[in-house]
Amino acid sequence: MSFKSLYKLFLMNDNSVFNDIYNEKFNSECTIKFDIYINGYQSFFTYDKNIMSLISKIRETDAKITKTFLELPSTATSQYIRKSLIDEIEYTNSIEGVISTRKEINDLINEIEKKIKNQNRFQGIVNKYLLLTQNQLNFNSPEDIRKLYDEMLYDEIKVEDKNNLPDGRLFRKEVVHVYKSTDKIVHNGVMPEEKIIDYLDKALKILNDESIDILIRIALFHYYFGYIHPFYDGNGRINRFISSYILSKHFNQVVGFRLSMTIKENLTQYLDAFSHTNDIRNRADISTFVYEFLDIIYKSYQKTEIYALAKKQEYDKYESIIGKIMSSFGSNENQKDLKQLLTILIQCSVFGDFGLSKANLCKTLNQGNTKITDLLGKLKKFNLCVDIRSGKYHYYKANLDEIDKF
Repeated sequence: MSFKSLYKLFLMNDNSVFNDIYNEKFNSECTIKFDIYINGYQSFFTYDKNIMSLISKIRETDAKITKTFLELPSTATSQYIRKSLIDEIEYTNSIEGVISTRKEINDLINEIEKKIKNQNRFQGIVNKYLLLTQNQLNFNSPEDIRKLYDEMLYDEIKVEDKNNLPDGRLFRKEVVHVYKSTDKIVHNGVMPEEKIIDYLDKALKILNDESIDILIRIALFHYYFGYIHPFYDGNGRINRFISSYILSKHFNQVVGFRLSMTIKENLTQYLDAFSHTNDIRNRADISTFVYEFLDIIYKSYQKTEIYALAKKQEYDKYESIIGKIMSSFGSNENQKDLKQLLTILIQCSVFGDFGLSKANLCKTLNQGNTKITDLLGKLKKFNLCVDIRSGKYHYYKANLDEIDKF
């Protein structure tokens, strides 16, 4: 039996039957009530077997994905994480209609890692997403949310339209509307600012309530943040970042990096989850959103598992013929070093996007610049290496088309 939201049950039943269903659910021992009101109704969440089944599937798949990545070489894993990180930033921007190229994001990550100062408008958001690998953030108060906004989006939004910057003590002091593509208003953010702060504080307490399963907490907070809409602009990007960050902290990092991509691929489901939960006929049952949001997360897990297994099989194929490729070089005093370098470059090609810079190759292989330059030259001679230029940077990876000939 599939999950039935109160929104759907309202459409399926007459008023008296629906009221009985609502009262039974609202007063159930499996229900948690929250001091946040939607359309005049107290919001609540009810533990449901369909939701619990999704949570179980997510945890099972998370364990499988983690096992797969533990079997991969470190460069393969780091390249896949880098690719997923670029995907996440690109997709979270594109959902909001903000255009950022993959090369632009990759180069900016490279500069941040080198501690090079940059005035790029995406510096804040890229900086924050890099923290997904470090687990250094806490979200305990409305002030923490404003600090995140300032570090992540303030400068970018100031350039785009300074009128969209917060004008209240922490957040906005005027009304904000959420529109459909038809220019129809589908939601008005909470007002006034005192209520924004109060509701956000309560939502953060829910997010940090360890008596509730972490996946449910992430979904509940994601809905409440969208409902409150504390800023004029940037709410979606901040909200998806927080969900991605907490997922990465509690589960496999890669899945946290792929949330925005999965949302973009299932955008109708995502937007309907908000609109159906906001609808007065849903009577503030946040279980409606929790189920749909967890289903999106599960879809992300399913795609990640399939992709990771396919890439591992592809890499295993190339690894099995590296010895055969090395015979092309004959007896060479650098045979071992060439094999190590080619192995790293194959991992870059299979699992990543742009490959590694010469500096990172030196670091990975613990070799000097002259040595790596010489080895790359030998691989290029046999067309086994690709040099990708992006701005002032050069990245290297294996030429899989040439390797396939072996």
